[in-house]
Amino acid sequence: MAGLCAATVVVEARERSGALITADLALEEGREVFTVPGEITSALSAGTNDLLKLGASPLTSARDVLVSFGIDLAQETGETSPLLELLPASADEIAQKTGLAAGDVARGLVELELAGRVAVYDGVYRPTS
Repeated sequence: MAGLCAATVVVEARERSGALITADLALEEGREVFTVPGEITSALSAGTNDLLKLGASPLTSARDVLVSFGIDLAQETGETSPLLELLPASADEIAQKTGLAAGDVARGLVELELAGRVAVYDGVYRPTS
């Protein structure tokens, strides 16, 4: 899995765990490794905290991953997306109405969701404000 992904995220890991093996393989493949810092007295955080010492990027929010890949949502939140005008709707309905490829619609909706501008309930996207 580590070789197929652009980044690996380790949330919890004991001192000798499979998650650390995966992180090591990701590093060997030149992939980014993120880890969630944990409580220093917890055995479940020993591995993640060791990864931080070795240079893994600390992960405190999804934004950390997006910024590492050059996606800055702060710049995009001021723009008005044409997708917002079509809501509420499902991704399939938006693709049918606009003629956009499903991947383009999905990307746009995920960006809006991560920016906090839309929320999805039961497959229907709705504006948050």
